[in-house]
Amino acid sequence: MSSANVLTDPNFVQPVEQFFQRADIRGALNLLRDRLPPSARMLIVGGVLRNLFIDVLHGNAPLTRDVDIFIQGLDSGFPLDSLVRDQQIEQTDLKGVRWYPQASDLAFDLGVLADFIVIQHGHLEPNPENLLAGIDFTMNAVVYDSHRQRLLEKGCTAAIRDRLIDFNSRIIPYKLLMAYRILLMGYKTGFIFSEPVFLYMRNRLELETLTKLKKLFVAKVGKFKAAIIMELYTRLCRFHSYEDYRAAHDSYVGDKKKV
Repeated sequence: MSSANVLTDPNFVQPVEQFFQRADIRGALNLLRDRLPPSARMLIVGGVLRNLFIDVLHGNAPLTRDVDIFIQGLDSGFPLDSLVRDQQIEQTDLKGVRWYPQASDLAFDLGVLADFIVIQHGHLEPNPENLLAGIDFTMNAVVYDSHRQRLLEKGCTAAIRDRLIDFNSRIIPYKLLMAYRILLMGYKTGFIFSEPVFLYMRNRLELETLTKLKKLFVAKVGKFKAAIIMELYTRLCRFHSYEDYRAAHDSYVGDKKKV
């Protein structure tokens, strides 16, 4: 497993800095910063950074719809809604708040770092390094410290370069949530699953979990997209080995490159 390192390559740093200098993004972050205690730090993770890097390396990145922010320096259970109570907000599934700033087309998903599911499950210190270590997949394993203007990654750029969905954290508190994330990332990016992810999906999901998974996708993305995403799982299960899966994927990619 790759160790954490500060990302200094301007090919990645500059697009991130430019994105967060957008007037709507900067305005939202400044408003939030002004309402936070002085000791609090905003740590940005998730698809916004991954998509910027996909665009750098491959182009045609998935559309960014939200910005995920964990806030360090707040006690577990801190009422995040009190920070943006005068704004349009809604509660999220994992103790967070989804905020819709008036001046931005993007939503901002806010969470207390001390309440991050992996931090709590592993009884870890709520700091950027443990946040990075607890992120689900290597392609998502990057943290932007907006206060220090620093990018910290753990195999993220290599995974995106290889178009690979592999586990970053080995702590998996909820099987259903992990299966949901795996298929959702496969659908969004078209990246290939690593062997551990392939075997997890093939061998660890019982019928009850699959039934709940389908219902979860229907609730989150609607019946049409849910059917497309669940078909990814059906196709994956047709392969008897990871070697067969990789061979079929490599052949498909090769055919696309010839077009």
